[in-house]
Amino acid sequence: MKSQFSSASIKQLSHYVYVLVDPKKPKGDPRRIFYVGKGHGNRCFAHKKNAVEILRHGLSKEISLEVEASVIDVLGLENLTNEVRGHGVDRGRETWTEMERRFGCKPCDVKSFEKPLMLYFINETYSPTMDETAIYDCARQFWPRAQEMKEPPYPDALAIVGGVVVRAYSIIEWFPAGTTLSTRTIPKSKRKGLWEFVGQMKKDHHLVGKRLEVNGMPLPGYQRGYKYFGSAVK
Repeated sequence: MKSQFSSASIKQLSHYVYVLVDPKKPKGDPRRIFYVGKGHGNRCFAHKKNAVEILRHGLSKEISLEVEASVIDVLGLENLTNEVRGHGVDRGRETWTEMERRFGCKPCDVKSFEKPLMLYFINETYSPTMDETAIYDCARQFWPRAQEMKEPPYPDALAIVGGVVVRAYSIIEWFPAGTTLSTRTIPKSKRKGLWEFVGQMKKDHHLVGKRLEVNGMPLPGYQRGYKYFGSAVK
């Protein structure tokens, strides 16, 4: 029998937030939940693994987005199969020190950059519950166009969350996506044209903890997820 809600249930449920669970793990085991999603109608049954539990229902679409993102933040993105943190990550889970760093940090205009840099916007994949290795992997993977930088004219990479530089890394060398040791995986079918770098964290980089601006306005994120700064690539 195909898993699905009746039309009467769909009407009552409206928008909802659900989780996929591993029934082989005991209740109370934090690893029991492996995916968090939002849906309407029979959306939750679209997964191949459909051991589904509904967390909240009767929601508007906007509230379901907020609830989904909050649950992902509580469980930790690194503990789930979700690829991104979800809606409103700029208002998501942070320690008070991270929040103070973001809102109380000093601004820095990108026009003052004296050396070529690469900026990587990791809002959706970054989580404050990640360890340093996982944050590093979010910053260095998986990016297009890196083949033109086999001998990196951009020596440093900045990881940006909410417009603030949270980490800085040296770029030592670029490799095809999925070919270096990592906490993340990417299917072979999606690797074509994508690259990843290996490098070292630079704790004392002068831009770490700075809020980046352009002419006094917050530096916008970029749709492709990264931005060149400097004169190495026109």
